Amino acid sequence: MTIHQQTILVTPKGAEPHGIELTEETFDPAGLVITVRGELDVATAPALREHLDAAIEAGKHRLVIDLSAVSFLDSIALATIVHAKQLLPEEGKIAMAIDPSSYVMLVFESTGLPRVLDLFHTRALAVEHVSA
Repeated sequence: MTIHQQTILVTPKGAEPHGIELTEETFDPAGLVITVRGELDVATAPALREHLDAAIEAGKHRLVIDLSAVSFLDSIALATIVHAKQLLPEEGKIAMAIDPSSYVMLVFESTGLPRVLDLFHTRALAVEHVSA
């Protein structure tokens, strides 16, 4: 696996600094794991969307988004993930790694997204799924 780490801090005017940290790891065939840390919301989700759009455009069609270190996410973050799934070609796959006891899992379950997206309790299981 190749690891590339980039930290993105987004600070709305007049607010306390907060942001997300994105770490990318590639795997074969055409796979990418993006690990997100922090709060994924209206201020920070566009950075994730840009990363996902660029990855798909560059030919990464097996995506894992590791949300196990995300403390908060909102509807904009969910829309970002669904948007990425829609951009993938027919043979593409996307999966989420989410702590089963987290707030993030509660949000996914309450919106019904487990019927649309593949959710896994570990990153290893998510990678195995998209690699198959």
